Amino acid sequence: MSLEEFQNVIFIILSIIGVGFLALGVFLMKFPPKRINGLYGYRTSRSMQNHDAWNYSQRYSAKIMVVLGIVYLFLSLGSLFVPKIDDVYSAILSIVIVLVGVFVMFYKTERKLAKKFDF
Repeated sequence: MSLEEFQNVIFIILSIIGVGFLALGVFLMKFPPKRINGLYGYRTSRSMQNHDAWNYSQRYSAKIMVVLGIVYLFLSLGSLFVPKIDDVYSAILSIVIVLVGVFVMFYKTERKLAKKFDF
């Protein structure tokens, strides 16, 4: 592999975000916020309705973040084996991939909260 392959925008963006999601997910699994707050943790109106929902949403969303981090890292590695595209399109594609993952995390967590706590 040459240095040029590691200058692939998709590789760079997804690697950084993948490591970030993985690290943040592990951190939130080990040190979830104990009290409902507006600063730190998975914060939505549904997750903040009661303490049980809060605790559940912190654990569940942290697990999804770890999975997303791993997926982003695999996608970043996969980007090294496809033809290089324009940097602007690569950046847009990377952002779309990340936003889809974040949407999936929110959707799955909110759906689980609605089912488990009858919201």
